[in-house]
Amino acid sequence: MSRIVTREQYFESALEALAELGFTGLNIGMMCKKFGVTSGSFYHHFGSWHGFVDALLSYWENRQVVILRDVEFGAGPPEEDIESLRRLTLGLHHEAEAAIRAWAANDESVREVRNRVDDARRKTVYKAVLRVVGDRATAKVATSLGMSMLVGYQQVAADGGYAPLDKLLDEFVRLIYSHAELAQRA
Repeated sequence: MSRIVTREQYFESALEALAELGFTGLNIGMMCKKFGVTSGSFYHHFGSWHGFVDALLSYWENRQVVILRDVEFGAGPPEEDIESLRRLTLGLHHEAEAAIRAWAANDESVREVRNRVDDARRKTVYKAVLRVVGDRATAKVATSLGMSMLVGYQQVAADGGYAPLDKLLDEFVRLIYSHAELAQRA
């Protein structure tokens, strides 16, 4: 009896493999072995390795867009947006994203998708921070700092010995609110 594996199962397995093995460990054989299927199942869904990579990246990108869209930033007070960003950031699959970032350094098509995801995140963070600090220049710098913190965390967290992400985010949020307090005093 043959097993039926969905595209989404392949994608989730690929993200886990990226997290555990890095982009160089992700391959057709590994995924087929995990599911106990032949490569025919893989090719049935994706046609080729390149077709799979494109579909995986589209899946990852669309999931990020949906996550940001579903939060409805700007519908409530600015503090809710900042807290939503904090929760979303903590909920990311950081190990898989670190592997995607490493992969992007080696593959233009991966880099393009990663850049679109980062751009969407940057725009969302900027809007949320601007609502708190009220100054475009400060919001731009704070957004760059937040994005740099996220990317840096993803790159070094696996090495251990670094502050946990929730503590880093607490400091980032304090920084944002300190700018709001300074603006109110002025």
